[in-house]
Amino acid sequence: MREGIIAVAGASSDKNKYWHKIFADLKAAGLDVYCVNPKAEPDPQARIYKDWTSLPQKPETIIIVVRPELTGEITDYAVKNGVGELWFQPGTYDESSAKTAKEAGITVHNACFMLQKGIW
Repeated sequence: MREGIIAVAGASSDKNKYWHKIFADLKAAGLDVYCVNPKAEPDPQARIYKDWTSLPQKPETIIIVVRPELTGEITDYAVKNGVGELWFQPGTYDESSAKTAKEAGITVHNACFMLQKGIW
């Protein structure tokens, strides 16, 4: 499966957290994936970064795993950087952020990336 460069917005570096499982399973599936989380300890070797500007490559897809009220900054980054797809994992969808993304020509999904792509 070739999905391009993926960033998981908000994935935890804590292996006990559910959102870490998404990041780990994407890597295990052989996908080119980064984690962006301002609360995480940066670890370029593990592909974990504190902010969008630290990423070594621009993602083509962003999987959102943060609370809906935190999605505005992610959407702004996606719009300014020509990201092609935003995936709002269940429970993360924000109508305003989705509208902004759609108006910029970004494909928006309100569904589980992992299930839709057959990873889980």
